[in-house]
Formats: sequence, C-alpha cells, structure tokens
Amino acid sequence: MKKLLIAPPAAAALALAGFVPSASGTATAGSGDIATVAATASCKSLTALSTVHVRKSASTKSTSLRLWYKGTKGCDIKGVDGGSYKNTCGIDSYHYWRKVNYRGTVGYVPNVCVKYS
Repeated sequence: MKKLLIAPPAAAALALAGFVPSASGTATAGSGDIATVAATASCKSLTALSTVHVRKSASTKSTSLRLWYKGTKGCDIKGVDGGSYKNTCGIDSYHYWRKVNYRGTVGYVPNVCVKYS
C-alpha cells in the first residue's frame, strides 16, 4: 500500500528533473539539459523591459530562437560577457548578456533588456 502512495510523487519528481522511465524500469536522462533544469529550479525571475530576441549565443549575429515579449517573465541562469550590441533597450553600446530560460527556450539576451523582478 505504501508503494502505491509513494510511486506517483516519485514519478512526478523524476519527470520534473528530466528523467524518464526506461523499459527496464530504471530512470534515464531525457532529452532536456539536466544542468538547465537544476539551474532553473531555483529561478531568479527576470522581466523583459522590451521585446527582445532570445539568441543561441551571446551575439547579435547569432540565430534568434524566439522572441521574449515586454513585461513577461523568465528565469536567469547566469551572466556572460559576449559580443557587443548597440542602441539596444536605450543603451548606446554594451557587451554583457544574460543566459536565460524563457518558456522552455534557453538562450541569451542583452543584459540591459531585462531586470530582476
């Protein structure tokens, strides 16, 4: 009886951590990045100050993965020094970026375009 009560919460915890049960009954890592899951578990909330591109790397020449819309929240992962950007979110020129998780997309945004919330 106790196993039945413990199994659903344990399965949910494994799913949240990015583990999925295999045919053998053991948990294996899913396609998600475990480090990112762990980093966002204790999310430092950020709010976008304007609509901004979430990029694959810390450069304005990098591929845009999606848009992060003004006023919406995401999670801060870490700050990084990257390519410079100009005339972005009211700042003439700067080079510091935030690695973020916005609605499941992990990428980089200019530091000046987000604030802690």
